[in-house]
Amino acid sequence: MNPPMHLAGLSTTGLGVLAGLSTAVLWTATAVCFEASSRRLGSLAVNVLRLAVAAILFTALSLVRTGSLLPAALSHEAWLYLGLSGLVGFVMGDVPLFRAFMLIGARLSMLIYASVPLITALCGFLFLGERMSSRALAGMALTVAGIAIAVGGKPNRSKEGTGLQARSRRTTGILMAFAGSAGQAAGLLLGKRGAIGLDSFAATEIRVLAGLLGFLVVLVAAGQARALRDRLRSAIAPVGTAGDLAQLRSLRRALIVLCLGALLGPFLGVSLGLLSTQLLPAGTAATLMSIVPVLLIPVSTLAFRERISRVEIAGAFLAVAGVAVLAS
Repeated sequence: MNPPMHLAGLSTTGLGVLAGLSTAVLWTATAVCFEASSRRLGSLAVNVLRLAVAAILFTALSLVRTGSLLPAALSHEAWLYLGLSGLVGFVMGDVPLFRAFMLIGARLSMLIYASVPLITALCGFLFLGERMSSRALAGMALTVAGIAIAVGGKPNRSKEGTGLQARSRRTTGILMAFAGSAGQAAGLLLGKRGAIGLDSFAATEIRVLAGLLGFLVVLVAAGQARALRDRLRSAIAPVGTAGDLAQLRSLRRALIVLCLGALLGPFLGVSLGLLSTQLLPAGTAATLMSIVPVLLIPVSTLAFRERISRVEIAGAFLAVAGVAVLAS
């Protein structure tokens, strides 16, 4: 892959570092976009719509690259494991994670999400027989300690309310974030099995399509398909026929933010993440992309007016340091 002309002066390592840091920035913006849109549309609707947008982008990319909407010549085993990876990783992983966005915010949710490498490594050790070095164990300990410090603080009153309600909301949000992390870890293990020898873009497209199908089933089963259809119709209705102009504008803004998040995260973020892993050692690339919880600290302060304690900041840096050790 040749770099653009204005990046031609960068070394391969420099370009890989730039891609990795850009991925972290994109994922930070994505988390903020999905938190904001989830509060207006609901977590289930956001998951369906953002995967629909990502699926359109990936199929368009596949058409440009290969002349086909779907990857060709995939084995039955690849379809099986990538499909399961999409269902488990997106549906069982992202449903609780997006619920956590609504309960405790993107910053704390993404910090807990930093436990995905830890859970993945543990599952690989238990189920795949992968060996764990002393360095990996040290990284896990740092990550767990950092997350424990950050989530052990007092509830954020501006976001979670006060008293018993705040504690209950915070506890539920933390459990949802950990459940999402476990789902993502399982999805990664299944995806690793199914993507052997495959192009990463093709493998991701299958995962996205399987996840979208799973969410559509959940949407229908939950009885929310009609409500989502009505919202989309309202968003494209002429202003004069809409009921409440303020609500219409709010809905359209939420949809625009959602589409932006889908473009930045599942599409561009994945692409730059792949480029970083191609140009750098996997551990180095993973470390660069793991700084999202730290980047979310100033973003959450400015965008959502969150009050962040020094203890939470220390926990975030400690957790990211643990991920860096684990990935090295």
